[in-house]
Amino acid sequence: MGISLNVRGPIHDPGGYAEITRSLTVQLHRLGVSISLQRHPWDFVRTALDEETQVLLDSMLSVVRNDGPVLHIGVPDDFRREPDCFSIGLTMLETDRICAHWVKICNQMDEIWVPSTFNQQTFVSSGVEADRLKVMPLGVDPQRFHPEAPPLPLSQKRGFAFLANFEWSLRKGYDLLIRAFVSEFSREEEVCLILKTYRNDPGFDPRGEAIQKEVDQLVERTRKTGSPPIIIIGEILSMDSMPSLYTAADCYILPTRGEGWNLPVMEAMAAGLPVITTGWSAPMDFLSEANSYLIPIQGLEPLPPIERWKDRIYAGSCWARPSLKETRRWMRHVFVNRQEAKGKGMRARADVLTGFTWEISAQRMLDRLRKIKMGL
Repeated sequence: MGISLNVRGPIHDPGGYAEITRSLTVQLHRLGVSISLQRHPWDFVRTALDEETQVLLDSMLSVVRNDGPVLHIGVPDDFRREPDCFSIGLTMLETDRICAHWVKICNQMDEIWVPSTFNQQTFVSSGVEADRLKVMPLGVDPQRFHPEAPPLPLSQKRGFAFLANFEWSLRKGYDLLIRAFVSEFSREEEVCLILKTYRNDPGFDPRGEAIQKEVDQLVERTRKTGSPPIIIIGEILSMDSMPSLYTAADCYILPTRGEGWNLPVMEAMAAGLPVITTGWSAPMDFLSEANSYLIPIQGLEPLPPIERWKDRIYAGSCWARPSLKETRRWMRHVFVNRQEAKGKGMRARADVLTGFTWEISAQRMLDRLRKIKMGL
């Protein structure tokens, strides 16, 4: 049974939705799905794709709309119910509920695909009709992200390296991370923190200068005397360089306040890194005490004002308050117990390989598309 699909989503953006668009379309193509791709213009910041991927995506962009369903990948504000075809929205949110206007949009679509049971629960409790929701876990490419990738050269790297890869957003908990790191470790210890981060907006800061100022202020407020080095990588790395970023580190850490999935954590797991992250929200579908170090939360709290567009999306919702004390404790634990941590990283990779690859994710979606075509 031939399957066609019209995909609408960001492509060159370095964020999660663009990675989902790229990875799913490529993998569905490999499974024999005929795809028409339409770019969503989110590209304030662009990431360089390898030539093979770019050529393949360009070929999909040149295909006129086919007779299959339409799959919108992104936030519901960009969804459009297509009157003449089955309309699906793939989305997520990182907080304990979604806003009323998202609920209205989701209930106008034929189906809503969310990656986690966390979002299945938050969407339903917010008012999205349960029979529209399908849980479609996302994945990672373990052939691309693996422990043998040559480490990215970093001249400032010193000793044991913690790594965080994220968009510069308060939700990611960078303030907690920096406070925990400079409070727990002294300048004399052989340790460093690598922040691979960026601002995905018109104020993109490729040299990381504005981010560096914020980091310096956080360090100054936390520790008056010398602290170990914090390395900021502000430029957008190519697809080919990203696997080497993970193998340049010894541990991945992110005391996030909430996630809709968290692809970088899964990439770090595939690379065999031990992971320290918050034990709440969507990643709990693939994280456990056996494969990661989970930071407990001290309840939920309302979001502070962020910016007008995001404030509208997050209206009335709460996110987690990760424990600063436990973040410090796990950092010290991994720093001291390195062999144990390596073993946990290898367990994490094994769990990803058996349950969370893009091939598995795309096959699950293909199975659903076949049922849609049969009217089931």
